[in-house]
Amino acid sequence: MKKILTPAALILTAAIALCGCGSSPAPTAFESQLKTETKTVNVTEGMFPSVIDMETTYLQDEPNGEWKAASEVITGMRLADGFDISDSVWKITSDDATTLFSGLDSSFKDVKATLYLHFSADAKDITAERVVNGDGTSKMAVKLNTTADALFDCNGTKFNVFDVKIISADVDPDGSAKITANVDGGEGIISVPANVSKVEMKDYLIRQSSTYITVVSFEDLPTFSVTSSDLINGVWDNKISNTGVGENISPELTWDAVDGATQYVVIMIDGGWLHMDVFTSETSLASGAIGRGERGAQYVGPYPPKNDPHTYTVFVFALKNEPGNVRFGFDSGSNNLDTIYKGLDADVDGNSGNVLAYARLDGNFTLRG
Repeated sequence: MKKILTPAALILTAAIALCGCGSSPAPTAFESQLKTETKTVNVTEGMFPSVIDMETTYLQDEPNGEWKAASEVITGMRLADGFDISDSVWKITSDDATTLFSGLDSSFKDVKATLYLHFSADAKDITAERVVNGDGTSKMAVKLNTTADALFDCNGTKFNVFDVKIISADVDPDGSAKITANVDGGEGIISVPANVSKVEMKDYLIRQSSTYITVVSFEDLPTFSVTSSDLINGVWDNKISNTGVGENISPELTWDAVDGATQYVVIMIDGGWLHMDVFTSETSLASGAIGRGERGAQYVGPYPPKNDPHTYTVFVFALKNEPGNVRFGFDSGSNNLDTIYKGLDADVDGNSGNVLAYARLDGNFTLRG
């Protein structure tokens, strides 16, 4: 016979179950967990590469749940180790020239432009520190106290600005920067994007000069090397110039010997203006070795218009034999480089192929004032 529970017994059994008799205790509520980690980020983009120290707080809001970043704070910013901006050239482009430099007037608004910024060799003692903005974000404040030359190219119209005073730069964590500069007594901001590009000095000199020789008819000939201690980063020393800042001293030149060459012809030319012609069997010329003498040993230094960068190019031609009919127009703008080459390439007997190889050395000179 089955045992039948009375209503009172049923109530007692339910009460026991509700009181948890013989079962596990109820789980306690989960408290969200926080943890903090630090890391260092190397920012390689921009004109001022930096090292950023960051503190990230992570949150876990359920047991064994994913740790999610809740906040991130920059605790330190400094220039990257080995940072050196001296003698570097940077290219900045914009569809609105006034965003490149705030000192430009409204006539440059919405004009496509390129700015080349060449920092001087004295850009050495540079300091930087992290600064907190009013909104709590961080930036790197850089003190430069140096100079730079600027070249603006606005839709093909170029103008140079020399000795721009670079005062400071505010650098954002992404590498973009605002440079405070003094141009002709007026202060303005140069805006530098994170994707700014560093360019070779040669490219800058080509863009800057009005007389750079871009194409030569003999470019398929073998080449050799020529160097000069009077040429630094593509710029001729003032002393070689025939100006108030110079001494009219011919530059030091040294070049490689070429097998089969019996003599070398050295010229310095500015577009079509011949500043030097030398015939020699040596492979070097000492500084000041050539004066204003006679054909085959004569020199006059650069004397361009003020604030107009010119390129003074040295060509060294290695010859098999004595050339036949060479036409030079010393200290004259009537020269044609192709005509000079053709005169050297034919020997005294009229045989062509007299030029075995050539060397080339480009340098700009600007008379500032």
